[in-house]
Formats: sequence, C-alpha cells, structure tokens
Amino acid sequence: MLRRLRIYFTGFAIGLIMVYIMFGNDDSRDLDIWTPSQRILEEIRNDSLLNASETMACYQQCLGLSDSLLLSIWTDSEVKSLNPGGKPYRYSITLETDDQQFEALVERNEKEEQRLLSIEDKLHTTNCNCD
Repeated sequence: MLRRLRIYFTGFAIGLIMVYIMFGNDDSRDLDIWTPSQRILEEIRNDSLLNASETMACYQQCLGLSDSLLLSIWTDSEVKSLNPGGKPYRYSITLETDDQQFEALVERNEKEEQRLLSIEDKLHTTNCNCD
C-alpha cells in the first residue's frame, strides 16, 4: 500500500513540474486567445472591411488616434456584450490605461458582418459626427 502511494505522489509531482515548465511565468505565452472576448477582438482585427471603412477613418481622424493606439483598442481591451443573444449583437469594447479611456461600440449581424457604431474618448469629450 505504501509503495502505491509513493508511486502515485511521484507521478503527481512530475506532473506538477511539467505544468510549471509549460505554463510558467513566461510573458511570451498568450493564453488569452481562448477566451470569448479575445475571439471577438480577433474577428475585429481581421475584418478588413471594418478597418478600411470610412467610419473608422473618420473616428481615427476626429479623435487623433494613431495606428498603434487603434491596434491597442482592438488587442488589449475588455469586451462586454450589450445584448446577449440579441440580433444584431452589440459589443462595448473598452480600453482603460492611466491616461486614456476609450470605448468603441461594434455591431455584428447574422451574416458575420461587423459595423463600427462609435468610438468615444471618455476623458476628453469630442463630438464626432461620423455616422
């Protein structure tokens, strides 16, 4: 009986060491891609029609968003569904840093087409008429 417990705990310890090695504190591993919010942001980043739209260009020019900041909005933000299960789906995408706070509203219809509704700078209110 003692031999079986020793073999079991040895295997368990080896498994813990392997998990630590594989999923340790290495910053090069991006494990967030499996979450639903990261999948939504990935779809937005890969949507060439949305990124090349006149609405996106208008908000980028009106708010003075650089390409890197716009990429950061579509990469490092938090996603919240405004109407879960609704048609069309609406998402609030929020980027908050120490000196910036942006919120983008994106709508996705049944055909998997996405449309930018608005981008707002929550710290510096700017009235952009990009509809």
